Amino acid sequence: MKTLVQNITNIYGRKGEDWISNLPNVIAVLTRHWNLSHVIPVSNMTFNYVAKTILSNNHPAILKISCDVQTILDEKRALMQFDGNGSIELIDFNDKYNALLLQQAVPGISLKKLYLDQVEYVMDCYVDTMKKLHNKCLPNKHEYRHIADWLIVLDHLTPDQMPAYILKRAMDLRDTLLSSMGQLVFLHGDLHHDNILKHNDSWLAIDPKGIVGEPEFEIAAFDFMYITELANTIEVKKIFESRVAMLAQKSNLDAQRIKDWVFVRLILMAAWLIEDNGDPNRVIKLAQVLI
Repeated sequence: MKTLVQNITNIYGRKGEDWISNLPNVIAVLTRHWNLSHVIPVSNMTFNYVAKTILSNNHPAILKISCDVQTILDEKRALMQFDGNGSIELIDFNDKYNALLLQQAVPGISLKKLYLDQVEYVMDCYVDTMKKLHNKCLPNKHEYRHIADWLIVLDHLTPDQMPAYILKRAMDLRDTLLSSMGQLVFLHGDLHHDNILKHNDSWLAIDPKGIVGEPEFEIAAFDFMYITELANTIEVKKIFESRVAMLAQKSNLDAQRIKDWVFVRLILMAAWLIEDNGDPNRVIKLAQVLI
């Protein structure tokens, strides 16, 4: 909860403080509204209130509440688009309180927990989940955002926020990649290991952002490096390129485009951290290693 409070107040200021103060009341209202029991907050909340709970039919569920209306609307639309194919299911939505009632993945083990010991298995599970998510065709008319909408933020960065050569490289790659994309699909948008959970005998994605782009942009969110591996900067690039090649082969995607999107996504992450009054230095340093 401490991390959630810090993040929300850093991003939203007084509005965030008011939202945090009113959160117990909102939880109580939603608990009665959906007839929930045993509402237990998870320990790793970052930008949304998230709690495990039990429905009136004794099925496990997740209660998720956001300070930001757009975030929760994007997730709602994404879950409706995926419709349980590779993702958890949306049970209900409350627009007054920016709240979602979601299927709970059981046992809910994160794919990240298996990474270092079972790299190839994790990649296979990841690719299988991603392909399920991408299996549904985009409707001819839709209001989903395009990855270009996200990447506009790079134009607002300044040299005092990031080394000029890093920023130029990211912007050049962004423009080249956006102008040469193939078939577009509806993407999860933030498909890293902690957003893929075990449910019975399958793996399901959680926390979708919902964005239109190419599969190489999606797979570039894969956690190529485990945090303990980042300490050895000499080996980082070598391990990274080896895993990109392996994942590209398994997914039948373009390895160079994946590598280029990883770099762009790192700078995108840094830009978002700057916007949210966070520290982008760790992300920028990793980008410098991979350039």
